[in-house]
Amino acid sequence: MEESLVPLGFRFSPSDEEIVDSFLYPFLVESKPFMSLYNNFIHSCNLFGNNTEPSEIWKKYGGPQLVDTDLYFISKLNKLTPKRMDRRIGNGGTWSETESSKLVHEKVSGNPNPNPIGRKRKFRYENKGSEDHTGWLLDEYSLFDGPKNDYNQRSYDFDFVICRMRKNDRVGIKATNLKRGSQDTEEKKMNTNKKMKKDDQMGSTESSSQQGCSSSPIGGDLVEFDPIDLTIFEENTMADMEQLLGEAWSPSNFENVVSHDVDPIGETQSSQLSNWSQAILNQLLVGV
Repeated sequence: MEESLVPLGFRFSPSDEEIVDSFLYPFLVESKPFMSLYNNFIHSCNLFGNNTEPSEIWKKYGGPQLVDTDLYFISKLNKLTPKRMDRRIGNGGTWSETESSKLVHEKVSGNPNPNPIGRKRKFRYENKGSEDHTGWLLDEYSLFDGPKNDYNQRSYDFDFVICRMRKNDRVGIKATNLKRGSQDTEEKKMNTNKKMKKDDQMGSTESSSQQGCSSSPIGGDLVEFDPIDLTIFEENTMADMEQLLGEAWSPSNFENVVSHDVDPIGETQSSQLSNWSQAILNQLLVGV
C-alpha cells in the first residue's frame, strides 16, 4: 500500500495571511511552484468562465471525502477590464460578491500597523435554474505587487488568485428543516386521516347498534299487538267484555305470548299485555 504524503492528523487550514504571503507571493513573484505536499491541497482549476457547476467541481477534486476542510484552487482571472472580471460559471450561473472586500495584512511579530499585502473577496454562487443556487461559497485572495496609496482601488495586480470553495451550511440546514417540516406535515396529515377513518368506523358501529334497538336487548323479537279495535265495545255487552278480559289474563294465553320470545320471564310481553288489558278496562269503566 502506497503511503500518503500527508502527515497523520494533518489538516490544511491556512490563515488569510498565510494564503497571500506564503503561497501567492512565492508563486506569483518568485515563480516558485508549490511544495509537493501542498499540491494535494491547492488544485489548478479556473473557477471563472468554467462551464462546470460548483458541485461537479467539488466532486471531481475529492470534496465528498474531505473532513472538516475546504477545497483550495489556484485560478486564473477572466478579465474584461483591469477592474471588471467575468465571474460566470456553470450553466448560466455566476459568483456574486456578498460583502465588501477586506485587506489582508502581512504577519509581522511586534508590528502594530502591518502593511496590507493583498485583498480578500467573498462570493456566493447564484443560478436560479440550478440546484446549486446559493449552495456554494468562494473566498478569493489576491496579491498586491507593492505598497498602494489607495487601498480602495479595485484593480488586480496579477492574473492569478487563490480561491477557497466550500458548501454553504445555511442552505443545508434550511433544506434539512424544510424536509423535516414536510415530513412532520405529512405525518400529521396521515394521523388526521387515520383518526377520521376511525371516527367514521365508530359512527357506523353506533348507527348499527341503534338500528338494532328494534330487537329485544336479549336478542329476541318483540311481540307486536294490533291496535285496539274499538268496535269490540259496540258488539259485546258488559258481561261479554268481562269474560274477554278474564280470558286475556288466563294462564294459557300468557304462556303463548311468552313463548314467542327468548326472554325466560316474559317481562316485555307481560308489560305489553298489561297495557292492552288496561285499555279494555278503561273502556269498560267509561261505559259504566
